[in-house]
Amino acid sequence: MRKIALALVLALGVTVVPLSNRAVAEVVTIGISTVGLYELPTEIAKRKGFYKEEGLDVRKVVVRTPLHVAALLAGELDYSTVTGIILSATLQGMPFRTVMGWFDRPLHMLIARPNIKKITDLKGKRIAISSFGSIPHVMLKEALAQNGMNPDKDVIVLAVGGSGDRLAALAAGTVDATPLDVAYIQRTEQLGFTNLLYLGDAVNLRLGGFAVTTDKMRRNPEQILRVVRATLKGVRFIKNNKPETLTIMRDYLKISGDYVEKIYQFAMRSLNEDGLVAKSSLDNEIRLAREQFKIKEEVPEAKVAEWKFVKEILSKR
Repeated sequence: MRKIALALVLALGVTVVPLSNRAVAEVVTIGISTVGLYELPTEIAKRKGFYKEEGLDVRKVVVRTPLHVAALLAGELDYSTVTGIILSATLQGMPFRTVMGWFDRPLHMLIARPNIKKITDLKGKRIAISSFGSIPHVMLKEALAQNGMNPDKDVIVLAVGGSGDRLAALAAGTVDATPLDVAYIQRTEQLGFTNLLYLGDAVNLRLGGFAVTTDKMRRNPEQILRVVRATLKGVRFIKNNKPETLTIMRDYLKISGDYVEKIYQFAMRSLNEDGLVAKSSLDNEIRLAREQFKIKEEVPEAKVAEWKFVKEILSKR
């Protein structure tokens, strides 16, 4: 019987591949702090099959911002999109590097309870951030300082979690204001909250991107190259395929009506289609982190970022 089956296979020209030799997609875990516009390129790359084309089975995991450092070190995350907290950890000696960026400016709106009409009304009020040292924290401090306030004395800052957690705290009255991903403005306006300031116009800081451990850079640079290449396709898809991007945003970010167009325009104002980070944005982030941790010596860009993967891809365009 086996001889007959083998003869039939050979006659039909069928190639038999043992199960153990079949290509299996490599599992990759990407950490996000909350669903939001800031990590949209990863969702587009996933939905459009760009990761699959690279032989990757990408799994996105929501992890509270302060836990990204430990999760990367433990290997529970391969990539973190919460690059602000990772840069802070890097300046404190942790072995991380940013390997990709996609938004050169913040995509956050400073939202407040209805009785608060201007930033100076925040004096003595409670403001929620994701975690201390995070991008929302840094941008809040910058915005307050620009408006003549002392961010360390004039307000009470509480570490609450991602944008979803902060919105819940605002709605419950636990806090008086918070910087939120602009993907949430439909809900905040429906709740009657005040849009105090679009932080992308006030603060020069990058948002999103990928950070990895230096150990991963040594052990698996080929995987990083594939992840970056696939995600870069997602970044460019946002710019070059607006109608489908809006459709994905409506579904993924739960946005409806005219809000999706408004939020898309915020993204376009900040998008870096080369997968890099504007030097001015990164330099400013390093400066603010040095001030926070009282680091006197200069910090070269190479200590916090490694652009060779993006540059290799760009060189083959």
